[in-house]
Amino acid sequence: MSDDDDDLTGIVLNVRRNNPEATKRFVNHPLTRAYLEAGVRIVEREVTAGTASDERGLLRPFETLRREKVIAELVNGRRELPRRGTVGTFRDRWDPYSGYLSDLARFMLRMRPLGPVSTLAQQAAVALSKGDFVAGVHEVAYRDMVLAATSVPLRFRFLASTFAAQDQAVAEAMTSVYRDVTKTWKAMCDEVFAARGLTLRAGLTTQDLATILVAVNEGLAFRVANDPDCAVRDDETRRGLLGHAALALFAGAIDTGDGLALDELAERIADAAR
Repeated sequence: MSDDDDDLTGIVLNVRRNNPEATKRFVNHPLTRAYLEAGVRIVEREVTAGTASDERGLLRPFETLRREKVIAELVNGRRELPRRGTVGTFRDRWDPYSGYLSDLARFMLRMRPLGPVSTLAQQAAVALSKGDFVAGVHEVAYRDMVLAATSVPLRFRFLASTFAAQDQAVAEAMTSVYRDVTKTWKAMCDEVFAARGLTLRAGLTTQDLATILVAVNEGLAFRVANDPDCAVRDDETRRGLLGHAALALFAGAIDTGDGLALDELAERIADAAR
């Protein structure tokens, strides 16, 4: 978790006081942050400890995250935050307890920088703008698959997607995360296409490509989480299904000068095989 003093107003929505200023002070009180960071640590331990072959591992955190565990976890927090809490101070902030779960979900979703994904996208933009394009795509896709397979925030998003169906504020936080991730990869596509002088077929945008590739990568990660024997990447060759999907998408999406829309291209290919 970041060490900065980010304003929690707009993320912590279930803590209230008599007026907006008092609410803001209470929301941003060190003890409020300490309780939230304690919840993050518990969830991360549970998700990391869950075996990939046990589907229940994705459900354990919300089942085992109890008020008493959160209070006890304060002792393991950062030195600059309170390390002792009570049932009273917790309930003073979140009562009923479901309000804490809602705020914790938004906290985990919104306070997590893209970090490794942004770094990979920046490196990909440089690598794919020149040189061996196919090898570059496979390498970037492989590294992105590894990131997804080891990402605790992504595992949490899998879990939170069910919670979001019942909580509009969590759903909005999920939407914000996906917009940021997609924006990052769209910017990479824009830079690479501009550098190579490439044009998409009519009806397609780099936003579309980024959305599809993010969905494919996370879908593969979810598949492996529940079916670990499913081979989606080869660590020896550093190639995998995401790289194949990216190249297939690229091959069909780029206008090679024929001026055909994607549907027209597909029809021409299908007819040529007769």
